[in-house]
Amino acid sequence: MQAVTEPVRITKMTGAGNDFIVLDGPVADALGDGLPEWTRAVCRRGVAVGADGVLVVRSIDPGSVSVEFRNPDGSAAFCGNGTRCAARYAFLAGMSGPSAVLVTAAGEVPSEVEPGGRVRLSLPPVVDCGPRTLDAGGESITGRFVIAGVPHFVVQVPDVAEGPMERWGPAVRSHPEFGETGTNMDLISFTGTGEVRIRTWERGVEGETLACGTGAVAAGATIAAARGGGEVIIRPWSGSALSVILEGDPAAPSAVILAGDARVVFRGELDPEALDVPGPDRTA
Repeated sequence: MQAVTEPVRITKMTGAGNDFIVLDGPVADALGDGLPEWTRAVCRRGVAVGADGVLVVRSIDPGSVSVEFRNPDGSAAFCGNGTRCAARYAFLAGMSGPSAVLVTAAGEVPSEVEPGGRVRLSLPPVVDCGPRTLDAGGESITGRFVIAGVPHFVVQVPDVAEGPMERWGPAVRSHPEFGETGTNMDLISFTGTGEVRIRTWERGVEGETLACGTGAVAAGATIAAARGGGEVIIRPWSGSALSVILEGDPAAPSAVILAGDARVVFRGELDPEALDVPGPDRTA
């Protein structure tokens, strides 16, 4: 990576417990081809800022904004909660009004910034690939493989708090069943009030995160379809609820609505010393 000698302007945001470092286009352009390496450095928790990824937000025209998302390992992907944060960032920065179309790795995503910082996305319907049973580390794990912009293997357990995430997460993420790119894994359980609790092991992060927007969509859309429609409240490990609603016929929805909070944590300048992180980089 080309040496960064000047402070870099950043905004730190969180969406339902996923935290992100947000850059506007000119700031990211100054990093050039070094953006993936810069991302790996600044996302390291404890030795840098720490984050679940980096968002680059650029204005296209008054009604649309481009969103580039990088995982902590520097790889490009789509991120549901990150896209919600990008929509609010664009609105606060004057790049768009409360309604905008976000151009993402998953295509064009309509968004709506609501009063109080809540953001709604209208996402493409999920692709339900059906149940799968895996032999992972000598254990049999049965779940449902769902594509929600990115792949998710959703496993229902009696109580996510007791779920063997540390054991199953890495084994499922890299299981041969899901090819070279692997999959995210979600543990879900149901509460007495009808809410769905969820924990997610994310590829690219290579660990558990406090929330995952696409995981909420994968689980929520599948559950909503089985229930014949209606809102599904997803409660991630962070405790900050997400709402998932199918638009149109639940058996063949036209879109999936994902809604939840998207908050600014701080704005500031990242000192060049933040990039002087010790090795080895375990996210690489």
